[in-house]
Amino acid sequence: MGSVAKPDGARRVFNTPFIEIPESKSPSPASGTLSPRERVFIAASGEGGFTLIELLVVLVVMGAVLGMAMVQMMPDSRATLREEAQRLALLLENAGMEAQTSGQPMAWSFEETGYRFWKKNNYGDWVSAEDGAMFRPRTLPQGVTLADASVESQPLKSGERMSLNAASYALPFHLRMNGGSATARISGSSTGTVSVKLDSES
Repeated sequence: MGSVAKPDGARRVFNTPFIEIPESKSPSPASGTLSPRERVFIAASGEGGFTLIELLVVLVVMGAVLGMAMVQMMPDSRATLREEAQRLALLLENAGMEAQTSGQPMAWSFEETGYRFWKKNNYGDWVSAEDGAMFRPRTLPQGVTLADASVESQPLKSGERMSLNAASYALPFHLRMNGGSATARISGSSTGTVSVKLDSES
């Protein structure tokens, strides 16, 4: 128990043991390694990290941005079809003009996935125009195909040649090019002009 004071002090004093309680230190990255209890406290309070909802929001935003970027990078099938149809129309028109200017006939043939131009060699035989940047053989992009063709209302089969003669008039022809759910119709007139019309255009 306690000890009694001297007689001249008229009061009784009890000596109680003193227990020193250390001050709690807040966890700090600079204080060194954290104890397991401090780690649990930080995780429970959410300090120093992200909550599950925050992570989900970040993932959703990243997915939306990535999806928009992929859509912008992927070419529209209708735009690709229009570009390929206009390129073919321009090449056919230029080939007809070259045949009339040079006096040397040219020809054109197609397959489902591409087409090529033909010229006659010194022996009068048809040879593929392999050289030159303009009339070289061409392969259509994936998803774009040549479906059918006709010359003067007569069907032109795959591999058959359509003559682009050196006369002052051209043979009327019609071609059909498909791309996805769209269709482009390429028409050549007797005057040598070639036009393109997509299926939904008037």
